[in-house]
Amino acid sequence: MSFWPRHALHAASVLVLLVSLCSGCQALLTAAYLIAPEDTPAEFTGLRGKHVAVVCKPIVELEFSDVGSARELATIVGGLLKQNVRKSRVIDEQEVARWVDENAWVDFPTLGKALDADLVVAIDLEAFHMHEGSTLYRGKATARVRVFDIQEKKVVFTKRLDDFAFPADSAIPTSDRSEAQFRAMFLQVLGGRIARSFHAYDSRTSFAEDNLTF
Repeated sequence: MSFWPRHALHAASVLVLLVSLCSGCQALLTAAYLIAPEDTPAEFTGLRGKHVAVVCKPIVELEFSDVGSARELATIVGGLLKQNVRKSRVIDEQEVARWVDENAWVDFPTLGKALDADLVVAIDLEAFHMHEGSTLYRGKATARVRVFDIQEKKVVFTKRLDDFAFPADSAIPTSDRSEAQFRAMFLQVLGGRIARSFHAYDSRTSFAEDNLTF
């Protein structure tokens, strides 16, 4: 039996991932993840007890160049919601992807109705870049997040992430790690920022992510 709160365990797992992929991370940040109250409430609590589909749709310019990142982001967000939003039932991303592949894209509510979802967490990925110049990694993304209530036929939550950057105030030499490693880090942090709109979390989690040093 574990005595750690669910969110603290998740925060610790994120730290392990990030630390395993970076060097020189500040030691004091470890404590910020492991012993931390959930002092920041969810912006939207309506996912609790609901059947939820998570889908990320890249803009046309990204559909052919980086559709894999969009689907991986949806998988990360869905996994975090499953872990952290009580009694939510998140539809498997493979089922969502299969429907998208087999049907001409219409809109998010149509997808939600087809999958028998109560709500759709819809992520419009408007920009996604991982490079700053030819020798540095610095992830940048812009996204619009909306929650569609399928039965009520309306948007019940909306939020924008404009020019989200990771690392926040630095960049990582491409010689330090592979593109796949950096992509995994960036998507995990971006997915965490999106998912935290829907569950309480420790405010120091964002601080720790923003202040990682490499």
